Amino acid sequence: MKISINKKIMGLFSAGVILFILFAAGSFFGIKTLNAMLREANVAARKVNLTGDLQLQVSRLQHPIDNYLIEGDIKERDRFDGIVNEMSGLFAELKAIDMDKAWQDIAKKTEGDVIAFGEKAIAILYIDNPVGNKEAYKLSEEMSFMGDSLIQEADGFHRIAEDELAGMEARVGVLTGKIILYAAIAFVALLFSAGLLYYYLRKYVTKPINELYEGAGIIAKGNLQHRLTINTGDELEGLASAFNNMSSSLEEARKELDRRIFELYTLYNISKVLSTTFETEELLKEIVKRVSSNLGIEDVVIMLLDDKAQELYMASGAGCLSEEICKYATAARYKVGAGIYGWAAMSGEARLIKEVKQEKDVIPEEILSPDIQSIIIVPFGARGKILGLLCAYKNRPDVFGREDLELLKAVSEHVALALENARLYKETKMMAITDGLTGLYNHRYFVARLKEEIKRAGRYDRPLSLIIMDIDYFKQYNDTHGHQAGDEILRKVADIITQEVRNSDIAARYGGEEFVVISSETGKGQAVQMAERIRKVIEDYQFPHEETQPGGRLTISLGAAAFKADAANADELIKKADDALYRAKESGRNRVAAA
Repeated sequence: MKISINKKIMGLFSAGVILFILFAAGSFFGIKTLNAMLREANVAARKVNLTGDLQLQVSRLQHPIDNYLIEGDIKERDRFDGIVNEMSGLFAELKAIDMDKAWQDIAKKTEGDVIAFGEKAIAILYIDNPVGNKEAYKLSEEMSFMGDSLIQEADGFHRIAEDELAGMEARVGVLTGKIILYAAIAFVALLFSAGLLYYYLRKYVTKPINELYEGAGIIAKGNLQHRLTINTGDELEGLASAFNNMSSSLEEARKELDRRIFELYTLYNISKVLSTTFETEELLKEIVKRVSSNLGIEDVVIMLLDDKAQELYMASGAGCLSEEICKYATAARYKVGAGIYGWAAMSGEARLIKEVKQEKDVIPEEILSPDIQSIIIVPFGARGKILGLLCAYKNRPDVFGREDLELLKAVSEHVALALENARLYKETKMMAITDGLTGLYNHRYFVARLKEEIKRAGRYDRPLSLIIMDIDYFKQYNDTHGHQAGDEILRKVADIITQEVRNSDIAARYGGEEFVVISSETGKGQAVQMAERIRKVIEDYQFPHEETQPGGRLTISLGAAAFKADAANADELIKKADDALYRAKESGRNRVAAA
């Protein structure tokens, strides 16, 4: 009789479930019983600990009394009260831990004896001048006798708890032995049952499946001539027949899968590059390197579009055939709309050139080398605007296919995303460190750079100066002509400062109408000269409405200070330069003052 594989497996599953339920039920009962006894044992152990603590506290009761009679120190009263309070807590726990009447009776009796002892002790502890007091010593002898009785009573209480714990441990040991015996019997039964199940499973299920698995493995390795022979009369036999029918189409499917995996791997590598840096040049070089190595392409070039000149230029390349070709490619520029590169940039359409010699519109000047025979050109862009081209070259004709073109299209999308992210990163970075009105660095960036420059100057013992400047009577100008006119003044002053300082100097807006310049490799004398030059240029510049200012001109006052000569750190240097600016203001404005 033929049995379906579903019935075979469900039968084995049902048998296993029954065995599991029997074993689990027995284990649950044993564990539950053992847990209950362990909880009782924990309670017994807690009793032992509490009665042990009680022994310790009882033995300490006499000490404050004796010390008081010897030294007469009233602090012994507090010590005695502390011991009694601790014992009160112990008795509360002892009575709460077990509701057994006998246990409660013992606890209450012991507590009553302790209370009686305490009442007598109070009579002694509150005797004035106890040292040498005969009445006090007589009471002490009675207390000593009562203390010995209490100690014996506490010892007996502790022994009761210990005996209870020992009995509980013995019961746990017996139960544990029974559980181990049950587990051994259950294990033997399960082992025997598992052997029977294994034999059935091996003969009627796993052996045919293994044959099916091995046959599928052989087919997967590429031996598509292999055929499976399984005669079980169930679904496995039908599955083997399906494998035999599919073997003829597996080769093509495998090729397609390998190609897709390769594409995904390449895109994955490109994606990893995008997360490494936001610096455009470094990013493009890494992308070109990965595309060239992963796709086995002799030359890969990324061209970017110069919007102003409407020209394409090579931004990054890999695998140039010679130094001369690299130099030529780097210097070459292609007009948008002209030639194969310009046409692709204008139309936004990719182009596959399988053989250069067969394309009439390809001119020799556009080819990096006479050895190049195949080309792929893929435009890429962002927000509807072409940013550049991704170009691939090979030295043999007819080696690029449509799949290569599609892959490079996918890569070009990553390139466009990388460039857009790099642009946004650069803009965001500049916004974080520049003043939105003047375009100069902001206050936060100025403070950070000043500290860095002072560290560098201190490390290498180099000169460094700071100039702080303030537009004279700027509030009057602002109030008279409005904030928009005032903003224009701030922007123009910032432009003049930028033009007059060196490229290595750091100009920033300090706040309001104040500006600062960090001038490295510059002593105080040179800084004063630079400040005077800036002052003079601003004084001579024709600002709008400057005739309304005091003196008929818009001017600035400046203060200069030098690192080490005037200050030892950034805060001191700023203060010294600011103090110098204040003196320039006090001296009549439109002048330079040095610290």
